[in-house]
Amino acid sequence: MTRSARTALWAGVASAAAVLTLRPLVVSSGWVVGALGMVCAVTASGLLVRGLFRRRGLAVGVQVLVLLAVLLVLFGGSTTLLGVVPTTSTPGRFVQLATDGVQVIRRYSVPAVDLRGLRLLLVTGAGLTALAVDLFAVTLRRPALAGLPLLVVMAVSLALAPGGSGAITFVIASIPFLVLLAGDRRGAFVRPAGSARRSVAGVTASATAAVALVAAIAVPAAVPGLDERPLTIDTGPGDTIAVINPILNLKASLGARSDATILTYRTDQPDPAPLRIVTADVFDGETWAPSTGADIPRSQRVQDGLSPAPGLSEVVRDASTVRTTSISVRGLDQTYLPLPYPSLEVAINGDWLYETDSLNVVGDGETTRGRSYTVNHLEVTPTEDQLRAAPAAPGDIESRYTELPKDLPPVVQQTAEQVTGGASNPYEKAAALQQWFRSTGGFTYSTDAPNDGGTSAVVDFLTQKSGFCVQFASAMAVMARSLGIPARVAIGFLPGQENSTGGDDGTTSWRISAQDAHAWPELYFEGVGWTRFEPTPATRTGRSPSWTVPVTPVPTAAPSASASAPVAEPSASSPTATSSTSTATASGAADAAPLTGWGRVAALPWGWILGALLLVLLVLTPWVSAVVTGRRRWAGVHDTGSSAEAAWSELEERVHDLGVHWSPSTTPRQRAAELLAFTVPGSPAAEEVQRMRAAVEGNRFGSRPTAAGSVLVESRTAAQTGRLVRAQVDVVVDTVAASRSRWQRWRARLFPMAGVRRLLAWWDRD
Repeated sequence: MTRSARTALWAGVASAAAVLTLRPLVVSSGWVVGALGMVCAVTASGLLVRGLFRRRGLAVGVQVLVLLAVLLVLFGGSTTLLGVVPTTSTPGRFVQLATDGVQVIRRYSVPAVDLRGLRLLLVTGAGLTALAVDLFAVTLRRPALAGLPLLVVMAVSLALAPGGSGAITFVIASIPFLVLLAGDRRGAFVRPAGSARRSVAGVTASATAAVALVAAIAVPAAVPGLDERPLTIDTGPGDTIAVINPILNLKASLGARSDATILTYRTDQPDPAPLRIVTADVFDGETWAPSTGADIPRSQRVQDGLSPAPGLSEVVRDASTVRTTSISVRGLDQTYLPLPYPSLEVAINGDWLYETDSLNVVGDGETTRGRSYTVNHLEVTPTEDQLRAAPAAPGDIESRYTELPKDLPPVVQQTAEQVTGGASNPYEKAAALQQWFRSTGGFTYSTDAPNDGGTSAVVDFLTQKSGFCVQFASAMAVMARSLGIPARVAIGFLPGQENSTGGDDGTTSWRISAQDAHAWPELYFEGVGWTRFEPTPATRTGRSPSWTVPVTPVPTAAPSASASAPVAEPSASSPTATSSTSTATASGAADAAPLTGWGRVAALPWGWILGALLLVLLVLTPWVSAVVTGRRRWAGVHDTGSSAEAAWSELEERVHDLGVHWSPSTTPRQRAAELLAFTVPGSPAAEEVQRMRAAVEGNRFGSRPTAAGSVLVESRTAAQTGRLVRAQVDVVVDTVAASRSRWQRWRARLFPMAGVRRLLAWWDRD
């Protein structure tokens, strides 16, 4: 491999490592595949063009074209022909997506939702980084300058990620750049005679950078860190633009200082329900976030009608009333569309798509600012009997929406079980939890966050019994999940303030300000679907939904003192430890359908399997390299001379692995003499050493006269040896191995350094 190719590969690795440091800034990893694919495409195209045409300038041009082609394939959508040929509408789509991505960066806290616009910016940034690093390190032959684009990318995660970038991540991302510096052996304006000085300079630069890296890790550890800045909704004086963060951090509040109107609506629903923006169903112990799976099909346009609400039976749907609500957005800039739940159809301009699992509506390059739209929706009012009689949730719903972090303190489930001790079914348990939070548990509503986040955030809230809607909603959803009840958290607005009543058409007008931002839990009951509960005290929310209050209140037990504070993790054999790490109750697990077919395959621990395979490949690589090299060597034997060279080369490599090392200046005769010391005179091994030495000398030097008319005896011996075979080498190697320790013999057999040396020689060749 040429030096230029090695530099290009290390440049690609450095770019990929820098891009991966951005992973904590986004909720999901869906964008990573596209970003790394972009880095590989840019790097590979440069390698290919330089290898075929030896033109560095041409390589840069091709890399730019490849970058644009990848962007068209990934984000061009229906505006391209055959997925890669742009049309007149393609630039407008990219402008829309880029604008959307910029809005996400400006308005959402980290980790942000992996929306299409943000994904476009991340993948484009990855491509530009790879292009810049390759340009500096390979085309301009200035690897040191490649640190500039790498530094820009890594600085983003250092500045925005909560707590900064981890030390291990930072070091791993910096190692490829140090390798680039160490390999900086040539310059465009330096003469070949200075290659030694350049090599020393490259190593010196790499060493200096390594020292700086250690200092960058050690020094900040001694400096007090800055407080994390929670980026939540905050419309200060004079600011009329609000943004609701769909990522709920348990130490962040949805409260705002401004009472400025952000939207108004008119509805024919006598008692309006909250307007829902988005649901968050993924809980990592500290934050709730919307799940981001595959891209939403463009056929799922809200103008064509939304799919039926999950879990809603025909009986409940037929008993529900269809309502109409007209919404006018003033000061809300959001990619998710505020809607009543469940919506049936939305009359709105632009590309707005819905998710079938949650009915969340997200704009494809659209935002809510300045929008006016009308929505037809259901007013679902389930009865207590319907909720009590709800059958068990389907297996996929239960497994997905009862998942909890394995390190969640067991006191959370213990408290939930004590509070719902008098309940006999999931509905009574949910009602008991709500009653405990709202009245009997001694909780108070406060906008002061009682903790600093982390996996103990829910425990701290249950202990201090004071918090805001985010913590009430999160705590109830987590406790419901610990009891085997599917739950998630909804984010949106309370109904707001009524402006006028008694219109001619029977509608009323309402006003919502940023202060009405709210979060509440939704629990799943088969036949009714996702059902709103309201654990936040009435001082904030008013009365709770009628269906959440049983006619006969469920008795709630006050948790014991031991369950009101964090406790030590019990042993793995205790029942508590088993239940605390479970994502569903034992009965729920028994009801879940057994995995079959591809479900069993998907349930395998693929992370461990792939890691083990990678480890096996790394361990076997030297052995495979040695075997392949040996077979290629003997496959090239075609006469006596080539067999002599093949036998001598293999003999040198294999005894080297056994600890017999020679200086490059020693002759075959000197090496043979050293090998004879391991043999018994006249033995088969001694004869084979002499035969191979004579053969290689005869091939290299031929018959040379030592006096007039005389010829070397060794020359005559070489002519009589004929072709040498691999078995003759084995005889000598076995004799040398007999004098070595068992460890040396096994290491030489299973981990031959000859294979490693061959790989390094291939990597370092020009």
